[in-house]
Amino acid sequence: MPEQSLKDRTAKGLLWTGVGNFATQVINMLFGIVIARILLPDDYGMVGLLVVFTGIASALQESGLTSALINKKDCRHEDYNAVFWFSFLTSITLYIILFCASPLIARFYHIPELTALGRIAFLSFVFSSIGIVPYAMMLKEIQSSKIAIINFTSCLIAGIGGIVMALYGMAYWGLAIQSISIYMLRGIFAWYTVKWKPSWNIRFRPIVPLWKFGVNILLTRVFETITNNILTIFLGRFFSKTAVGYYNQANKWNYMAYSSLSFMINSTAQPVFVQADDEEERSRRVLRKMLRFMAFISFPCMFGLALIAPEFIIITITDKWANAIPLLRVLCIGGAFLPLLSIFSNFILSRGKSNITLASTVCLSAVQLATAYLFRKTGILYMTMAYTSVSILWLLVWQLLVRREIHLRLRDTVKDVLPFFLIAAAVMIATHYITLPLSNIYLRILAKIICAAALYCLAMHLSGSNIYKEFLSYAKGGIRKVLTRKKPL
Repeated sequence: MPEQSLKDRTAKGLLWTGVGNFATQVINMLFGIVIARILLPDDYGMVGLLVVFTGIASALQESGLTSALINKKDCRHEDYNAVFWFSFLTSITLYIILFCASPLIARFYHIPELTALGRIAFLSFVFSSIGIVPYAMMLKEIQSSKIAIINFTSCLIAGIGGIVMALYGMAYWGLAIQSISIYMLRGIFAWYTVKWKPSWNIRFRPIVPLWKFGVNILLTRVFETITNNILTIFLGRFFSKTAVGYYNQANKWNYMAYSSLSFMINSTAQPVFVQADDEEERSRRVLRKMLRFMAFISFPCMFGLALIAPEFIIITITDKWANAIPLLRVLCIGGAFLPLLSIFSNFILSRGKSNITLASTVCLSAVQLATAYLFRKTGILYMTMAYTSVSILWLLVWQLLVRREIHLRLRDTVKDVLPFFLIAAAVMIATHYITLPLSNIYLRILAKIICAAALYCLAMHLSGSNIYKEFLSYAKGGIRKVLTRKKPL
């Protein structure tokens, strides 16, 4: 594909994904605020204890086949059909296993109510399996606008249902059913959009070459799920479900923020890297451009959330969640770096080196597990700080792995990323002290947002950032197209 065409499709994909994720996360944020004001930390803790099991099951039923389909340049109906039936039948099998294992999970956490809750919550990955193939087809064609609309609509409907269930006193049941509803609606809308249908001619032979690529991604996702939920497991085992609730509430807002940025990359990066892998210099250029763009977006967004965390938590979900504030601030600092890790990971996958991604993730999981164990007696905050520090430092490991592929030097990565880090950090520190005299909490959060945004844009303008200029250019171009689009008579 010509580089200009690839550049335009990448920019369009990133813009659509960014807009769609922003809209979806705003909806999720509003619904999350309303539900958190109604429910208690214990309710979130109950659902949070099951996340690791649903996450591992989801990874097993998907088995890395989505990435394998994206990476394969000549997919046929037989490939899609085999993936659909494999994922669906695997999800049914896993659900039966977890259904029977629910009493054991409840006994591990010493919470009998988890038996019934788990048997309902585990339905989420069954519904998730239905939409795997349609989503893979849209991702393969970089149809970011369709994915954005589907995600927004699904979250909107499920969010309304979640609020209704919370108002009727369904507590943690409402959270579980809301999660199931999102996956179910995504699958339905994805099928309607793609209009692809599986056939009853079930043959798993096409799975074999896909599995060879996907098995490493499967194991990677399993270990990623374990890594992301290590603190929840330790908190659930050695602390109270209330502590799990505080951590999960903080992690929810952090995840909502950085995952929207990571999704922006994940929905475009791998297919773009696959199309740009014809020469090393071009691959390196595309990768560095993505790193600069994500650093430009990620650092101000995540550091900004850390900046307004006290006001945001107290205003939106009341001071009953005040214990989540320091946890949210620490997690946001680590969350600023995670989208960069996603870029490196997607690049390695695009080179067909899923075994490298697996090895890195397994090592990270081992280090995180050891870190959580060593800091288990220091308290939740210090455990979170140690966990976050390891995640940030692991970026150096990814840099080394990418360097082996395309000779990307560390100083080049630092040159691409460090200026945005320093500017964003300096802006947030300056904003903190500028707004410190303001006593009114509503005025202070508004002043922080406006001041930080203005200072960051000013710094970008004065520094002559090319990414900033291109971002404004694409944004203005998109708005101009919408405003000048001719309406049918």
